[in-house]
Amino acid sequence: MQTWSSLKNNNTLKIRNYILTLLLLTTLHFKSFGTAQIPDILIYNGDTLSIYSNPLEQLDNIDSLREKLFGDKESYWTTACDRQYQAEWTLIDNQLYLSAIYSCNYYHDKVQADLKQLFPDKYENGKVKADWVTANILSPQGKQLYYVHSDYESLYEKEVIFDVVSGKLKGTTTFDNSKSKKSIYSEGTTLLHFIYSGIDWDNLPKHEKPVNIIVQFSANEQGIIDSVKVLKGFNEIYDSEAIRVVKSVPEWDVFYRRGQFERRVWNLPIGFSEENKLKYKMY
Repeated sequence: MQTWSSLKNNNTLKIRNYILTLLLLTTLHFKSFGTAQIPDILIYNGDTLSIYSNPLEQLDNIDSLREKLFGDKESYWTTACDRQYQAEWTLIDNQLYLSAIYSCNYYHDKVQADLKQLFPDKYENGKVKADWVTANILSPQGKQLYYVHSDYESLYEKEVIFDVVSGKLKGTTTFDNSKSKKSIYSEGTTLLHFIYSGIDWDNLPKHEKPVNIIVQFSANEQGIIDSVKVLKGFNEIYDSEAIRVVKSVPEWDVFYRRGQFERRVWNLPIGFSEENKLKYKMY
C-alpha cells in the first residue's frame, strides 16, 4: 500500500514533469507567444484563400478607422483577432479590392462594416480599390505541417506570395515546404521519456538535492540534433551527461519556410532527481 508520503512524491513528480513539458513546448525559436490569429481572406480566380497578411493595416488612419468599423453594432473581440476585424480582399484583373470587413465573430454575430461610409471616395460597386497596398501577401496552402499557437507562425505544405504594388498584382511566387517533417519526439511527453530513460544514472555522482539543467539545442536539415549547449549548468559531469543524452535523440523536427530550411532553437530543462531516476531508469 502506498503511503501518503509516496503518493505526495508521485504527484509532485507528475506535476514537475508536466511543467517541464510545457516549458519545452513554449520556448520555440525565442518568439513571444500570442494567440494564433484569424487570417484575412483573399478571393482569387474563384478560390477563397486564407492570407497571413493584413493589408488594411497599411492605411495611415487605421487606428482612427478601427474605432468606426462597426459603429454602434455589437462586435465581439477575441485574442485570436487582435486587429479587431477580418478583412476580405478580391483580385479582379490584377487589381486588389477591399470587398468586405467582418467582425472577428462574423459567423456568430453577422456584424459587417459599411464600406461606403468608411471609404466614400474609393467605394464603387460594393468594393474599394486598395491602391494603398504595397506588400508581399502570403497565402498558406495545402496540408498544415506544423501548428504554432502564435500569430501567423504555422507552417503549411506550400506558400504563395502575391506581389502587390500600389494595389496592382505584379506576379505570384510559390514555395514548396513539403520537406518539413515533425518528429515523434516533439509530441507530448515522448521526449521526456526518452531523455530520462537514456540518462546513465549509475555514472552520476549522488547529490542530495535535484540538479536542474537547461540545455539549448537545434537540428539540421536531416532532423539530426547537431547543436547543443548548456544555458544553465551544474558541473562538468552533469552538464556533459545532459548534452550527451540530448544529442542521442534519434530525430527532431525539420522546418521549411518560403522553401528554405529554417533552423529553430529549443530550450529543454532536465531534472536530475531521485524521483526521475526511480521512474525512468532502465534495468
